[in-house]
Amino acid sequence: MSNNLSRRQFLQLTGAAAALGTLAACAAPAAAPQPATGGEAAASDKVLLKWDTFRGPGTGWNEERIETFQEQFPNVEIEFRPLTGSSQQDNYGKMYAQFAAGDLGDICAFDPSHFHFWRAINGNIIGPLDDLVAADNTDLSQWFEQFMVLQHYQGNLYGFPSWGWAGFDTFVINAVHFEEEGIELPDPIAHDTPMETYAEWAHRLYKENERFGLNMSWGEAGLVTLCRAFNGDLINAEGTQCLLLEDENAQAGLRWAYKIAVEDKILPAPGTIDNIDTAQMEGRVTMNWSGSLNVRNVKRGIQDESVARVHQGLLPTDNNGRYPSQIRGGTWNILKESKHPQEAFQFLKHITNTDGCYSFNLVAGQGAFVRPDVVNLLIEQDPVHEWFIPNLENGIPAHAPANSRGREYTDACAQWMTLMMDANQPIPFEKGLEDLHNNIQMVLDMPAAA
Repeated sequence: MSNNLSRRQFLQLTGAAAALGTLAACAAPAAAPQPATGGEAAASDKVLLKWDTFRGPGTGWNEERIETFQEQFPNVEIEFRPLTGSSQQDNYGKMYAQFAAGDLGDICAFDPSHFHFWRAINGNIIGPLDDLVAADNTDLSQWFEQFMVLQHYQGNLYGFPSWGWAGFDTFVINAVHFEEEGIELPDPIAHDTPMETYAEWAHRLYKENERFGLNMSWGEAGLVTLCRAFNGDLINAEGTQCLLLEDENAQAGLRWAYKIAVEDKILPAPGTIDNIDTAQMEGRVTMNWSGSLNVRNVKRGIQDESVARVHQGLLPTDNNGRYPSQIRGGTWNILKESKHPQEAFQFLKHITNTDGCYSFNLVAGQGAFVRPDVVNLLIEQDPVHEWFIPNLENGIPAHAPANSRGREYTDACAQWMTLMMDANQPIPFEKGLEDLHNNIQMVLDMPAAA
């Protein structure tokens, strides 16, 4: 079942043109592109911008953004070129190849939380926006500070936020199972449930050959928040060192997961469940350690509330008063050598303003909780979005590999964590820990990505 709305449904939901006008009024007014100088054509002449992205194709969001932009700037033509690789990382590879061939679009996206942002900057692929922002007097407080920090590198601004959430910060809960077992549901915005309690619930809610009390993800996003839930971390802030062999708190998190996954065998083994969200909707999984986007998607997909009803539990506050999470986000960038940077800048503003971001959530189906005004609109549409605010405001930033080896880093985390937590082919904890650490460190020791 699709969780996205059609453009028609979105317009109906927001009150069609009247509501869009209200939303547009909430955003900073768009300044007209300045006339080009030098050998470039005047801004009144026809301008062609190419837009390469794997965000939103097939939903109608991209086409709606182009159409409404051209109503404001009829002299600018946008050529939408969707990227359709089998994985997000494949699409980045295609963009690097396009750049090498001199054919990368004026508007593109090298997301910080996929660890390609800094590589694209160092490779002179995308350019800074500071001068454009200053000339336009753009209000940068439109977005949550957490997600604007992600757009900066070495003192310069290189993008505007696209998608963004707090990572794997949440236990998505089927409230029906809790009520059947007589378990009091946790406060969905409090960080006061101990990790030992979640393990107890996982045991109590597990029913052999019927349902799993808990599912966990063994990828990088899940691994980081597992370490942070026990006051540790996976890698240092500089992105040069894996901490697992020296950080006893991080090891405590891994031991917690190893016990319930490998020793107690109450979690789904790798490959057991094809689609975890669907399994939750059908009552086959009670808790899924994931994030806010999954809360929303599961709620939208539930067909029978006697079988499943969505709730959430948060991770306990750490020793420094922070909320275990991993602020994750994307970006929209301008090709450094674009011949039409002013027009491209106006298009970036258009796809990230209030109605652009709101529809990016509802039409494109993205988890784009990057603007306070949009989160407020989403709360009006569904109060469940209010649960996400604490971690959006007080989450912990992601640590990125300094060498921008994003694909190798995330692959190493997923591969070796999955092996360590596989109850079907168990390995001793100390062996799994050493293998996981060494293979992550091997990636961090690689030369910088070209």
